[in-house]
Amino acid sequence: MRATLGEEFEAALRRHRARTAVEAGGRSWTYGDLDRWSAAVADQLRAVGVRPGDAVALYLGNCVEFVVADLAVARVGAVKVPVNTLLPEATVAHIVKAARVRALVLGTGVAAVGERAGAGLPTLWVDDGGGPAAGETLAGPGDVAVPAPGIGPTDRAAIYFTGGTTGLPKGVVHTQASAVAVQYAQILEAELAQDERLLLMTPLAHAAGLFAQSALVRGATVVIEPGFDAGRALDLLRDRGVTWTFLVPTMIYRLLDLARDREDLPLRTVVYGAAPIAPSRLARALEVFGPVFVQLFGQTECPNWGTRLAKHDHDPARPELLGSCGQASIMADVRVVDDAGAPLPPGATGEVCLRAPYTLESYLGDPGATAAKFLPGGWIRTGDVGLLDEGGYLHLRDRKADMVISGGMNVYCRDVEDVLARHPAVARVAVIGVPHEDWGEAVHAVVVPRPGFSPEELLGWSRGELAGYARPKSVEVVADLPETPFGKIDKKVLRAPHWAGRDRAIG
Repeated sequence: MRATLGEEFEAALRRHRARTAVEAGGRSWTYGDLDRWSAAVADQLRAVGVRPGDAVALYLGNCVEFVVADLAVARVGAVKVPVNTLLPEATVAHIVKAARVRALVLGTGVAAVGERAGAGLPTLWVDDGGGPAAGETLAGPGDVAVPAPGIGPTDRAAIYFTGGTTGLPKGVVHTQASAVAVQYAQILEAELAQDERLLLMTPLAHAAGLFAQSALVRGATVVIEPGFDAGRALDLLRDRGVTWTFLVPTMIYRLLDLARDREDLPLRTVVYGAAPIAPSRLARALEVFGPVFVQLFGQTECPNWGTRLAKHDHDPARPELLGSCGQASIMADVRVVDDAGAPLPPGATGEVCLRAPYTLESYLGDPGATAAKFLPGGWIRTGDVGLLDEGGYLHLRDRKADMVISGGMNVYCRDVEDVLARHPAVARVAVIGVPHEDWGEAVHAVVVPRPGFSPEELLGWSRGELAGYARPKSVEVVADLPETPFGKIDKKVLRAPHWAGRDRAIG
């Protein structure tokens, strides 16, 4: 493996120079095109003051320019800070400040928020569907030499921010060595071949961005869509020779609603996030698309590949496996520990821990949280509760962290509670995840009301306060909230009636 992500990209861009690298918006670009374009943008970043080790925020929608800027940041030796365009403004501002961003690549679709969050920062503009740029635009391709940045494997490559429904999400620091290692893990576990045509429809600022990187390292072709539309996605799968895609279960369900009984597609692999597909939907998906599904389980601190449920494990005749997250990935280890951090035997329930060459270096500016995350031997705590069976398959049971995963997005309950508690008709509130057929879990608010409270009014009010995926989808009114003997809200009691009859209390 090469020492840095920039070295990996430069080798791939030259090795596959004549191959098609990206297709988007009806156009295509070769690896040679991306080489010249990202070199010019790297030069532009240096011209506005970006040096190796500086943080550069990428705050724009899905487009070829996101990929070019990503390559340029790596080639400068700078630190990538991807910012999801779905985040609330307060969270965007926090990320820019906490990461000490030196420059911003800004899409016109989020212009107002980006300008306020990055006030005074050098900004390179990209028209990602929001209209004309309001400043210096991203450079076009040019014949520019890219000097070696003089960085090594222990230098920073990226800062990813956890969840961030509102409040203060943590910055997760990954080194160059980590960024390189995860590429190889993905190429192996996601079964990325050089002749692959990847369709990416989820935000490039999220997991899809890592898949785009791995595809370029491999020499494959990335087909970028600005977002997910089930009808268009099905047309692309049928007509554009797509062999590989990444979906969250909700997207799979939407495709099934429109699909024929059996689709004759070139599709070889569908990687989906670590939320289980309902068994009935999985059986249908296997009938329609064939044995193409691979499930991943990871977290920002150990991106994507902690465990893997392989294609051959997606067998409706083996329901005990379908409820699992699979076995440890090829470059990872998994164990379950007790409260003291001691390993537990198969079948015993405890906290799930992971170890891989692509775990986080640290939490940004938070040594206390970093120390709490790690156990001796390089293991990290995931905050998930589960067990390993005799075959080494991981079965999740609950979360230690107070978090909901809805449609593949992390929602931190405390953050949502803090927002809802500001409403004048809310006396007390608890937020939990409840089962949802499409999203795995949906955000549910349990409210002790004040006079004049209306569930409908609270739901409408929350639209202006929270990201779409973090807003409550339902409200339950109660006289009081149950408490543990220690005076904390007992969320197990709140969740119990919603998850009765299921094998785990999370989606």
